[in-house]
Amino acid sequence: MKLKFLLFITIFFNLKLFSQTTSPFTSVTGIGELNDLGYSNNVAMGGVGISNGSVWHLNNQNPAALTSNIFTTFEMGVSSDLRQVSNNKITDLNGSANLNYIGFGVPIVKSGKWISSFGFNPFSSVNYILYNEEVLENTSAVARYRYEGEGGLTQAYWSNGIKISKNLSIGLKGSYIFGNVKNETSVILTNEEKFYTTHYESSTYNDYNLTSGLFYKKELAEEKFLKIGFVYDLKSSLNADRFSRLERRLVNTTNIVPIDTLINHEIQKFSIPKSYGIGFSYEKLDKFSVGIEVKLQSWDNRSGFEDNYDKVAYKNFFKISSGIEFIPDAQNVDKYLKRSTYRFGVFFKKSPYLINNNQINNFGLNLGLSLPVGSLSRINAAMEMGIRGSVDKTFVRERYFKFVLGSSINNIWFIKRKFD
Repeated sequence: MKLKFLLFITIFFNLKLFSQTTSPFTSVTGIGELNDLGYSNNVAMGGVGISNGSVWHLNNQNPAALTSNIFTTFEMGVSSDLRQVSNNKITDLNGSANLNYIGFGVPIVKSGKWISSFGFNPFSSVNYILYNEEVLENTSAVARYRYEGEGGLTQAYWSNGIKISKNLSIGLKGSYIFGNVKNETSVILTNEEKFYTTHYESSTYNDYNLTSGLFYKKELAEEKFLKIGFVYDLKSSLNADRFSRLERRLVNTTNIVPIDTLINHEIQKFSIPKSYGIGFSYEKLDKFSVGIEVKLQSWDNRSGFEDNYDKVAYKNFFKISSGIEFIPDAQNVDKYLKRSTYRFGVFFKKSPYLINNNQINNFGLNLGLSLPVGSLSRINAAMEMGIRGSVDKTFVRERYFKFVLGSSINNIWFIKRKFD
C-alpha cells in the first residue's frame, strides 16, 4: 500500500495543476478569480470546512482541523463545469474539465496530536474570450474587439495541525503561490481586414503566504460535539514580472510585428489583502454534522497592482455558507447505501471586484455523497448549481453547474497493530 501511495504522489506532483474556468468574471482583475479552497466533501456542504474537521478527510481550509484525521491520507479530485453566459444580446454555452487538487497527509505523532499535510490546489483562474464592436465616429468603419485571457496561479502548501490540549488545536499552513497570466486585447477595422492590432500582456507571479488556524472541539454529551474553527490569512504581496507591448498581426498567419514595448519585464507588486474566517459545527458521531461559516476579506484601494492604487475600486469580499452531512446507518453491513454519507449545502458570496460599480453576487446550492471503499477509504462526489451577476447590474449573468469527483484513500502506516 505504501508503494501505491508513493506512486500516486510521484505521478501527480509532476502534472501542471490548474483550474481553467471559462467565465467572463475571471477577466476582472490581474490574477483572475480567486478560487475557494476545499475538497469535494467541502464543496458538497456549500464550502463548510473551517469548523468541520473529519476523521476520513484532510482539511485544506483550516490547518488546525487536521488533528481530526488520524490516518495517512491521499486526496485527489477532478472537476468539470458547464456555464451559460448571457446578456441582452447573446447567450453562450461552454464548459471545461481539469485536475482540481492533490493532498497528502500523515500523522507525525499518533492519536492525532500532530498531523502534517502537503499538496497543490488552484489559487486563481483566468480563462475568457469576450467580443464587442462599435462604429467609429465620422466613419463607416466598424471596430471589432476581441478580449482573451488564460492562465492562473497554483498554491503549493505544507500544513501542520498540533493538538495542544484535549479540546484545542492550533495550525499553520505555509504556501508558495506561483503562475502566469496572459491577456490580449485585439482590434480589427472592417476597412483594413488584412491585419489587426493587439495589446499583449504577460505577468508571472510568485510569493509566499501564511495561514494560521484554531480548532476547538468539545464533547457536550456522549458522542455529541461542538466544533469551532477560526482561520487568518496574512496579506500577500505577489511579485509580478510584467511584460506588455503593442503588436500588429497579419490575419490568418502567425506573423507578429512589434509596434511598441510598454512594460519590459518590470517587477511590480500585486497585493492580496488579509482574510478571516470563522465557523461553528455540531456533530453527532456517525450520525450527522451541521455547520455554518463566514469568510471576510478586506479589499480596498490599496489592493491589486501598485500602479493602479486609487484607480481601481474594490469592496470587501463576503461569503456565508451552511451545510449538513448525515449517515443513515453507519453500522449497517448489509445495505451499502445506508453506510454512505450524504451532504447538502448552500452559500452566498459577494466578490470584491466591481462591474458597473456593482459587486458580483453569487448564490449556489450544493449536494454530494461519499461512498465507502473497504473499511477506511471513500469515493466523494459533489455538485454545485449557481448563478452570479445580473444583466441589469453587471451586464452579464452566468448560470453554471459544477461537478467534482474525488477520492480519499486512507491507510494506517504509523500506528502499531495489535494481534491476539
